Amino acid sequence: MLPKNDESNSVSESETQEIQSPLPAVANMVRTVAAGFQPGHASVRVQVTQALEAWLLRSNSNATRENYAMDLGQFLDFIEAPVDALERLLAVRPENVAAWRDHLRGGGLTNSSICRKMTALRSLFSYLQNYGYLGANPAHSDFVHAPSVPRDGKTVGLSPADCRRLLDVPDSSLPTGVRDRAMLAVLAYSACRVGELVKLRLGDFKAHSGHRVLEIQGKGGKERRVALHPEAVERLEAWIALSGGPVEQGAPTPLFRPPRSSRGLGRDGFKKTALSIRGVEYLVESYVRRLGLDPAVTVHSLRVTALTTARERGSDVIDLQDFAGHADPRTTLTYIRNRDRLAKSPAYVLKY
Repeated sequence: MLPKNDESNSVSESETQEIQSPLPAVANMVRTVAAGFQPGHASVRVQVTQALEAWLLRSNSNATRENYAMDLGQFLDFIEAPVDALERLLAVRPENVAAWRDHLRGGGLTNSSICRKMTALRSLFSYLQNYGYLGANPAHSDFVHAPSVPRDGKTVGLSPADCRRLLDVPDSSLPTGVRDRAMLAVLAYSACRVGELVKLRLGDFKAHSGHRVLEIQGKGGKERRVALHPEAVERLEAWIALSGGPVEQGAPTPLFRPPRSSRGLGRDGFKKTALSIRGVEYLVESYVRRLGLDPAVTVHSLRVTALTTARERGSDVIDLQDFAGHADPRTTLTYIRNRDRLAKSPAYVLKY
């Protein structure tokens, strides 16, 4: 049980204010926590709620907070724990977690989605233990096994030849084509996420220790510096010269921007706002269709392709981990596609 800092059975106005979540994703979960406490439960309830909010707030990423809050909300619904009785989390047992896992599988969720949700639950109970909860973690893998997930992810990668075709497909005679050639080069040569790409500013492209680099803001506010391939540098410089002049240190202007008008294709200039994630996805999809590539290829395929190709050409996994901005090298390994796996199949050595 969580330690009691207040022996009273009622909730003060200050306590009520403390447990109001600033996160919209959590608001529905905790909005009624301060109402209707039963004698003997108020202190524990307040502390569990405060611990829950602190657990969510420790992440710098709003997307992570929202996903974890959604996963927890789904689990609370499954165990029929109302938002005004969050202390019921302390009564959760491994069989409850196993039943939820089986319920999710029965609902058609993929193994990777189920694993993510179970990871969120395991993280919460680990945090509660650090907060003072003396019970075991009911979602720990010693008690409940998560479904197995293949090492390879599902995102389709590109062969080097197809990646080259994609890099060269934008029309360099059009302003939007110059932009897209630079954009595709950044994706293919920096392995950045599309969400990181649209956050880039002119001032993030700079020189450092004899290298041309991009300073990328990744998940959870983590920053990393990525050296750029000469081709990406050349394309970026051409785009910057076309769209707005030289790079200024710390310039707030987005690096990749939409044209002022769709018909102008950039001939009448570009807006000062950043391309949206959906806008980048649409552009990549349109080029994939033009080339007749696998329709499953997405903007994320360029990240997979960069990491796979670098690994095949001798890059160390730890270096790839830093390059990709991953917290765990095991995550990096899920991006590495074994493109020659079929060619090395044992079937070809069999002889009867």
